[in-house]
Amino acid sequence: LVGDAASLGYIKKFLSQFQTSVNNYYYDLAAQTLADLNSFAELNLYQALVVVSLEDEAALQSAIKKQLNGSAHPPILRLFGDIFVNKLCDRQLLQRSSKNPQKPAISYAILTPPRSGSTYLCDLLDSTTIAGHPSEHIRLATQELALYCDFDYLNLLGNLMEHRTTSNDVFGTKLISHFLFELKQAKPNFQSVFKAIDHFILLIRQDKVAQAVSLVLAQTTEVWHIHNNDKKASYQSVLENLEINDKLLDDVEQKVVFIKQQEKRLKKVLANHNIEPLLVVYEDILEDAPKEVNRILNFLGIVKPPGYTMQITSGIKRMPSAISQQIIQQYQHRKSVVH
Repeated sequence: LVGDAASLGYIKKFLSQFQTSVNNYYYDLAAQTLADLNSFAELNLYQALVVVSLEDEAALQSAIKKQLNGSAHPPILRLFGDIFVNKLCDRQLLQRSSKNPQKPAISYAILTPPRSGSTYLCDLLDSTTIAGHPSEHIRLATQELALYCDFDYLNLLGNLMEHRTTSNDVFGTKLISHFLFELKQAKPNFQSVFKAIDHFILLIRQDKVAQAVSLVLAQTTEVWHIHNNDKKASYQSVLENLEINDKLLDDVEQKVVFIKQQEKRLKKVLANHNIEPLLVVYEDILEDAPKEVNRILNFLGIVKPPGYTMQITSGIKRMPSAISQQIIQQYQHRKSVVH
């Protein structure tokens, strides 16, 4: 790994938890020059030469390529532009990411405020085996890299669209509203996100108070999803120690306002791009999941193969609790008293 001392130190600490990290070499450009790479006798013993730069890894990669021109050397990869992208695309890590990724036959994005049941919907769509592997591919890490490290998140999106498809060449992703709007600050070509994707689904939840309570509880407990009953039991034990007070109810009030604002902004962004999304309501999915999934497949133009039988499932456990209902009741009571 080639880079400055601070970046290499962080990466070394991160990789130390993996057994294979003992085989890495950290080439500190504060102590060694690029010219010294030519005389680095063991360079070809390594699987890859990885560029580590928070400022401009493309420029450093280019400088290293120029320095090693004509010399035998392993592939020169970028930590973020190649390895991080490959990780999110579920590809072998030590290879170059696609430079000009191919578009899939069908692509779609689910746009939604937080705690709208989007993970549950993504699970259902993934389980159809013909609707891509929708997930929250572009979130906090991508946002931070784009804002501070000149990271090309559009190339990441292109790679995801090429490699994270089902066998019928369908790609799906999920964009949570606040991450989407933060990403907008990172690059002037943000509009290209909406040009790259064919179809958009707007997922909302009718019960905004229940949605706000779900968000408050998730942030308080740091438990966002439950995939097994063991975790459900520990989650319930955390909730038992939660005190319902004015501060918590104020937080719910703020989250209700926040969720409504996020939903309004999503609708405005879609309208500004002349996009007519498919509106999906969380409560409708709970009432009849197969009907809503079929409605989405029809909207996307996904043709079911001959003899196909849809069997949808989700590993997500629903998280309603007695305390959720108590918070909702106390919130509504307080609102009625105030008004």
